[in-house]
Amino acid sequence: MKKTIVKTTTFLLVLFWFGTIFAQNQLVGTVNYHDDPAFPMPEVSMHLLDMNNNLIQSTITNDYGEYAFDSIPDGSYYLSIGTTLDPGEVTLQDAFLIMMHLFGLYDFTDYEFAAADVNGSGTITWSDYFIVLINYLLQGQPFPVGEWQFEPVQLEFTSARTIGIADTANVWATGSGDVEGIWLPSGRSLALITGLEGEHVQLNTETLSIPINSNYSELMSGFSITISYPADLVTINNVQGPDGNLNYAITENQISIIWMDESERAGAHFYGDLLCTLEVSARIGNTNQATGSFELEEQGMILDAQGIAVETEIRLPAIKIAASGVQTNTGVFPNPVRDNMEIRFEPTTDSNLEVHIINAVGQTVKIENYSSSTLYSQSAQLNVGQLKSGIYTYLVKSNNTDTVVASGRFYKSE
Repeated sequence: MKKTIVKTTTFLLVLFWFGTIFAQNQLVGTVNYHDDPAFPMPEVSMHLLDMNNNLIQSTITNDYGEYAFDSIPDGSYYLSIGTTLDPGEVTLQDAFLIMMHLFGLYDFTDYEFAAADVNGSGTITWSDYFIVLINYLLQGQPFPVGEWQFEPVQLEFTSARTIGIADTANVWATGSGDVEGIWLPSGRSLALITGLEGEHVQLNTETLSIPINSNYSELMSGFSITISYPADLVTINNVQGPDGNLNYAITENQISIIWMDESERAGAHFYGDLLCTLEVSARIGNTNQATGSFELEEQGMILDAQGIAVETEIRLPAIKIAASGVQTNTGVFPNPVRDNMEIRFEPTTDSNLEVHIINAVGQTVKIENYSSSTLYSQSAQLNVGQLKSGIYTYLVKSNNTDTVVASGRFYKSE
């Protein structure tokens, strides 16, 4: 009888030991950019956590985007995923696709939706579009949700499983804003625009309008360009585009310009031969002549009527300042503006002025009065932080004669 007990006890211990082994699970999978096996992602950190946020295991994907976890006890888990790699490049084409989606003309996959939801609201709205177009492409601001988005993965391991067969969880990844979904770890170049030197332009004391032309004469749906210019010689006072959807930002010696045909029939209205017009004036005030050039930076593109980037050439002017050049420093600073801005204008004898701010539909949304004691060196300080984002017109008017002393446009950013 004693021997039988020993055998029975041994058998139960063996069953318990094997049962413990059988309760361990395996998980394997790959991480691919936009769910495309042609773009596996190495160097992705994979963290397995239980539902109480306790870290169970960690690993890193190999050169083929593969990862594996083993000896996972039964239970509920989720994957926390991240990487320090650079995401895919965000371009004007991505903003165009978001706009088409908002018009109901383009359906998103799960990873395209995640790429487009740059504010992390869980929905795609015009706010996402403007964050990509204005905040990111024009102003260089980061996305609120960060650089990367990964497919959410939750797991449930139970004892009722096939022994020795690993579970599989293939995961998509996307760079925030990269709806188009082209990614290479070594980077990529979309420098489809070539800058060439155009005609020489001479400036005296007047403000000149300088056209920026391209050799693409077909219908276009949008463009973005960045131009380096001799900021010590000239001031860019304003930029006129195909319509009111043009926006620009000036930083030191560069101006970035972006425009999109924001209509349901995008690409059916404007041609690419004339992109925009720069209103410039001389800055120096000496008796010597000076010359400078405008140069096109690598980033930028022109979209055809279907929103596809096209190769084109843009001719940029060379500037020659005449001997009588004078200092000119008028306009809105900064532009775009978030909260506080300064409106500078030419000297005037008026001691009492009004600044009128008018929205895109012609409504006056703000009026500020200024006396000689509140004007500083022919400039008016103004807070527009309460205004909604968009394009506005300003008028500086004389209280005495009701004449317009200065006018222009600015973009209010979020």
